[in-house]
Amino acid sequence: MSNQASMPPPTLHVFVDFENVKSIDLRVIGGQAVAFHLFLGAHNKKLDVEVVEKLLAHAPSVQLIRIQTSGKNALDFVLAYHLGQASLADPAGHFHIVSKDTGFDALIGHLRTRNIEAKRHNSFDTLMPDSPTAPPAVKAPTSKAKPEAKAKVKAITPSSLAEKILNYLLKNPNPPKRKKTLISLVRSHLGINADEETAEKIVETLRKKGHLSITEKGAVLYSLQSIFSVDRR
Repeated sequence: MSNQASMPPPTLHVFVDFENVKSIDLRVIGGQAVAFHLFLGAHNKKLDVEVVEKLLAHAPSVQLIRIQTSGKNALDFVLAYHLGQASLADPAGHFHIVSKDTGFDALIGHLRTRNIEAKRHNSFDTLMPDSPTAPPAVKAPTSKAKPEAKAKVKAITPSSLAEKILNYLLKNPNPPKRKKTLISLVRSHLGINADEETAEKIVETLRKKGHLSITEKGAVLYSLQSIFSVDRR
């Protein structure tokens, strides 16, 4: 079997501008090698219970980023930042923005000039074509709608965050080579679950467990036995 055949499929990174696109196709959440990033504006205060249940069921592959500041293009700039961090950490990934905002097209074009797979979709219709067996997309409730129940995303413990990053590194054929880049990856991948201090603690936890070591100059060396001697099929 060739090395190419044994490589895992590229990660599908989906960035959803919920301020602009008001419905989510739940099929994309929880798929194999999928990182789902949901961006909520300052005025997006409600999520459908069915959506929240899906997010909770697949928490390791989901990031929920809520923008606290309102303003023109505020969410767009934050989304662009997270996409840039993700593309730096996983240049072999495929990146998709779900938004009707054509302003993202310049970003998409720039990524393509750097040989990064990227595309913008007006809706989930082109990202996830309709299937007879697929559940319908779930629309966000209007301001007058009364949700049947309130649900909150449960906090994730520091140990589970470290495990989540380790699992991500196992799937990444090109893990970060510098401590600074690795910390940026941790913050980007975990979104609201990790500030700078938390990200550094997670990296230190991985180091103490023998998954990696860090030189005095900040270079990251991964343990071949604990990281890469796994069956990636």
